[in-house]
Amino acid sequence: MKKEEIKYINYQLFGLAITLITTILAILITYNQKRGTQGRSKLLSNKNSLTLTYINRILILLIGILFLYINYRFYEIKRARNGDTKSDELQITASILTIISAIIALYVVTLSGTETIADIENPNI
Repeated sequence: MKKEEIKYINYQLFGLAITLITTILAILITYNQKRGTQGRSKLLSNKNSLTLTYINRILILLIGILFLYINYRFYEIKRARNGDTKSDELQITASILTIISAIIALYVVTLSGTETIADIENPNI
């Protein structure tokens, strides 16, 4: 069982690394929006910024799905050991809520034809 736990911890590390990438993308997109709002030249065109926002939201959704899977596997491992699974159940619930919010955030970006503050206001779930 320890090998299996280590495998899922490695998955968590991978997910966290991707989370860092999405955070950096969110900072870049927000900074780009700030420059445009200030009347300064943007680093990215509106189309490129919207594309990056869309990709970022997809990555965030995938990370949420990954963490739901990891949390479920940890729940199963602990249940097989007859351990207390309450915290794992809460983690699963949190993952489901994160996925729901990521879907909504992705939907908002999909509806938008242009980059706006609403599209980038909450870049990370």
